[in-house]
Amino acid sequence: MKNYVALALAAPALVAAQQSLWGQCGGIGWTGATNCVAGAACSTLNPYYAQCLSAAGQATTTRSTTPATTPATTPATTTAATTLRTTTTPSGPVGTGLDSLIKAKGKKYVGFCADAGTLSNSQNAAILKTEAGQLTPENSMKWESLSPNSQGSYNWGNADQLVAFAEANGKILRGHTFIWHQQIPQWLKNINNKATLTTAIQTHIAAVMGRYKGKIYAWDVANEVFEDSGARRSSVFSNVFGDWTFLDVAFNAARAADPAAKLCLNDYNLDYSSAKLTNFVDLVKTLKARGVPVDCVGSQSHLVVGNGAIPSYKSTLDTLATTNTEVQITELDIRTSASPSSSQISQQVTDYKTVVSGCMKTAACSGITVWGVSDKDSWVPSTFSGQGYALIWDNNFNKKSAYQGFVDGINS
Repeated sequence: MKNYVALALAAPALVAAQQSLWGQCGGIGWTGATNCVAGAACSTLNPYYAQCLSAAGQATTTRSTTPATTPATTPATTTAATTLRTTTTPSGPVGTGLDSLIKAKGKKYVGFCADAGTLSNSQNAAILKTEAGQLTPENSMKWESLSPNSQGSYNWGNADQLVAFAEANGKILRGHTFIWHQQIPQWLKNINNKATLTTAIQTHIAAVMGRYKGKIYAWDVANEVFEDSGARRSSVFSNVFGDWTFLDVAFNAARAADPAAKLCLNDYNLDYSSAKLTNFVDLVKTLKARGVPVDCVGSQSHLVVGNGAIPSYKSTLDTLATTNTEVQITELDIRTSASPSSSQISQQVTDYKTVVSGCMKTAACSGITVWGVSDKDSWVPSTFSGQGYALIWDNNFNKKSAYQGFVDGINS
């Protein structure tokens, strides 16, 4: 699963002299090969991405081996040594990467999940510095990670490292997550008294949000509280309380701990019309009607290439927007088979464009978080047998054609 050498669209840019057909050959921040194999020419698609396309019928850029570093409009120029013929491209936003592109279009961020392990890889860190405006802890702020052994005892190291990286590199943070049926410590699962559980929720949220007060833009206060059927999910929280009021406790505690942070309800499989989507929206409206401070809703958006619901993704976002909250795409990936066909890769480009375009065309949608940087670290292969290739960088940290789909979605 770590090599896709048979796939031209995903060919790594490790060959020194020339990039293969369909490979990236330029753009702001690009440091790989800038010449294309015979029969292909480097075509500037936007200031951030140039690709080796078939020379026939393409507006092309024949480049020296110096990578582009700034967007520019450059006339054809002749020198004694070589001829540079560059297509005219519109000036891009100041900076580099997806986050700058989406900000230029009026949205708040493009983000990625990350943790200490992700940041320890220099290639991951470099991509995040260039492409991201927001980070979400994949695991380090979950209850079991922070307080595994006993109430009031905390392990802050990994979470602190992510916060420090974000602060040092000018990234905002989404906190993830307090109320979830998974990755919670055994001592919490053992609580069977409502008053005791109420205190545990309030104390934990006060401790975590208090430590990072003013440093985290939004929190997933609660995550995956619905079954796929649309019923309330069984968990220590719902079972002990017997109703939805555990959410009242959590959201009110969060508002008290950091009044400036946006407080979100997050769930998966909200990507199409269903009882789950309907009940999710109704719950948010009910909570808000009784004064519970829900500021935002999150659609995880773990999708499958070619899924029939993707073309109507914009409609789903419109439905979520009826909650009168900020809408966020919180955990985006679009998986396919681990060794996808060319048609699957092409469809993935289209699907990324469709999803991102849906956010761009929905006023309430503030930003998009992709659930991982490269396929190398994706959760998909270990969770869905035979599937993968879900992100926009490959196992070798090369941009995939899906990256261009993301860019096209922003520009749609």
